[in-house]
Amino acid sequence: MIDLHLHLDGSLSKDDIPILCELNHVKVPKNLDSLLQVDPHCSSLEEYLTKFDFPLSLLQNKDSVRFAFYSLTTRLYERGYIYAEIRFAPQLHTQKGCTQEEIVKAALDGIALALEETNPNAFKANIILCCMRNGTLKSNLETIEVADKFRHEGVVAVDLAGDETLHPAPHYQEIFDLAYSKGLNITIHGGEATGSEEVINAIRVLHAKRIGHGVHLILSPENVELVKDRKIGFEFCPTSNLQTTSLHSYSECPVKQFLEFDIPVTINSDNITVSSTYVEDEFIHLMQEDQLTKDDVYKLLSNSIEISFTTSEDKDRMKFLLDEHFEEYYGKLETLANEK
Repeated sequence: MIDLHLHLDGSLSKDDIPILCELNHVKVPKNLDSLLQVDPHCSSLEEYLTKFDFPLSLLQNKDSVRFAFYSLTTRLYERGYIYAEIRFAPQLHTQKGCTQEEIVKAALDGIALALEETNPNAFKANIILCCMRNGTLKSNLETIEVADKFRHEGVVAVDLAGDETLHPAPHYQEIFDLAYSKGLNITIHGGEATGSEEVINAIRVLHAKRIGHGVHLILSPENVELVKDRKIGFEFCPTSNLQTTSLHSYSECPVKQFLEFDIPVTINSDNITVSSTYVEDEFIHLMQEDQLTKDDVYKLLSNSIEISFTTSEDKDRMKFLLDEHFEEYYGKLETLANEK
């Protein structure tokens, strides 16, 4: 399994919470489910984003961030992942005096500690730093500088996250011009709550190599051609798109069309806890809707390797593991799809 679109603050486990509460000297709330997981009747992206408030309140010091990254990295390895890019916005973790640089260093330390306890030939994790659509210019520019400082220590890209309906991509040109000038990899959330124009702005204005979500690109044939020509990668997260009402059913997810257009689309979890899902669950949902053939599953996993922001050595390792274990992995998915 490979996850290229995975948010830290949306993926804290329930077992993490007592430890994080102790680190923050607060009591464990009784209503954890409602604080961590989205309601089945969620009606919008804005409502979905409220589920990050409580987790963020527990991630305002270095020890908490270090532990959260350690825990998530360990869980991914234990579930059989071979690679993950975990993203978070360091500017959201500075409410109690830490700097963005201190927070990112703690995150990298957490991953490093977890990786010391795993098989380095089986698993690797990196970090993507998110700028925020509702953040200040100063804090977003600082995020770019911090990403550049740690670019050889596990920070592999920068992102833009938040409510795209209120804060369109062109407002952030200065920030991502800086990222582009430094040669940083760029992925942008877009085309989830809006139409394909936000995807195109992310590519033309913000220099995006990948798009987070982007399911509404399919509404514009002209824009599909632009994306095909530039080989832009897409990070689909079907369950969260249902929960934010970007999609209304798994069968509506345009993954098949993207594959037919030869656009490098991938399948990801977005938020393990908020959406109560893992990557394998996303594949299973799509398989149950007859969206994916065996060849499609292999292609999607290959796409994840190809567009990942990691080294050629890591990609070669993943390609070897994919070919070595694909039959077994697909058989597991098929069995689970038929059981559910």
